[in-house]
Amino acid sequence: MLTLVVHATALLLALAATLVVVGIFNESLDWDLFGPKLEAILTGVFGGSIALASAGVALTTVLGIQEIVQAFRALPKARGADEAEPAPEATRWGYLKAMAGILVGFAVLIGSLAWVNARVQAHRTETFKKIAAEQVGNFEAKLAARVAALGAPPRSAVDKELYDLIRTLDGLSFVQRSTLYVPDPEDPAALWGYTAWRDYKTEDGFARFFVAKDFEKALAAALGGDGAELDRLNAEKNFTFYRALRGADGHPVGVLRIDGNPRENFREYRLGS
Repeated sequence: MLTLVVHATALLLALAATLVVVGIFNESLDWDLFGPKLEAILTGVFGGSIALASAGVALTTVLGIQEIVQAFRALPKARGADEAEPAPEATRWGYLKAMAGILVGFAVLIGSLAWVNARVQAHRTETFKKIAAEQVGNFEAKLAARVAALGAPPRSAVDKELYDLIRTLDGLSFVQRSTLYVPDPEDPAALWGYTAWRDYKTEDGFARFFVAKDFEKALAAALGGDGAELDRLNAEKNFTFYRALRGADGHPVGVLRIDGNPRENFREYRLGS
């Protein structure tokens, strides 16, 4: 009975320790392996394992005391018996092999989960970009028309309908932030950006900046008619989506950037819903 309880307790503690290690790697490496429902199940499994292991420790203590009492009672009978004890060297090697086996097991577990996480992440980012493309498509014509009518990007008093369109996109649960970029009519090395980051204020407007980062160079190229770099950015496995807005003549008038919410559960999304 004692052996059974000890083995069961050890397995429960090993399960709890494994979940703790996986949770540490999940947080430190920003894994996206577990959805909210699975996280809740694993949390329940961890709590149940700790509770049962605690009961197992208490039961082991009681049974251990019983075994000690029985051993003391049988001690006079066993004084004359010669029992072979394992050699210290053999015991040491046994411990080292057990530790090596545990380390190898954890390495295989973490490596396997990292591979699965990469597949899950690729699926989720692909789902995000499909949803973003669908939702942007619902507003694309209106956005392009409002941007084409801007003329020079205003530093204040942005068109209210343009603000409402950007703000509507920001209100979607899978969107963290939407940013509209338009070219500078006077300097090709500069761009203007606009975000609807708060309630509508007449003093808010477009901000001017010079092209420096790689994604900014891709924006400038797309506004000039070359969308190859923008397509490359959209092909990357991340939660960022770009869409070039075209005017009535087919010429790009702006680029919309959607920064997705990485905590959104894209596993349960259905397109068109």
